[in-house]
Amino acid sequence: MAKWTVGVAAAAMLLGVGGLLMAEDEKSDAVLGQVAINVEDLARSEEYYGDVLGFKRAWTYPSDGTDPIEIGLAAPGGGGAGLILARLNDDPLPEGKGRYGRIVVNTAQAKALAKKAEAAGSELRWVTIPGDNPPTIVFFRDPDGYEIELYQAPSP
Repeated sequence: MAKWTVGVAAAAMLLGVGGLLMAEDEKSDAVLGQVAINVEDLARSEEYYGDVLGFKRAWTYPSDGTDPIEIGLAAPGGGGAGLILARLNDDPLPEGKGRYGRIVVNTAQAKALAKKAEAAGSELRWVTIPGDNPPTIVFFRDPDGYEIELYQAPSP
């Protein structure tokens, strides 16, 4: 079964170079646990991430049976960080919210997932990297306009 991880590229880059920013005797146990995004419609977003990426509901907040303001999603197989869909109020989402970064999904099935995203109404943007064994990279937006990157590492 393919392992999936979800993360924000900027956070991943910071975690990747974190050792360079700390003293030599310091160790970090920091791990990206979850990424939270504000969405316009919780049910629509939960359905989209379930249909396209196979994410499943892991929890809701509040958990008392009232209408949730947050839904926690887990990646298939339970690997990687979780995704929190949040709807805190009825204010419109800010313009350009996708400019701050993107959600990066590592997968061994980028082409298959891209087809699901396209079938769900997303427009695909493939990145071509020259070489004999390049990674597969495709970008698309979710229903709320957040950019998602599917990244499939080069074949071993």
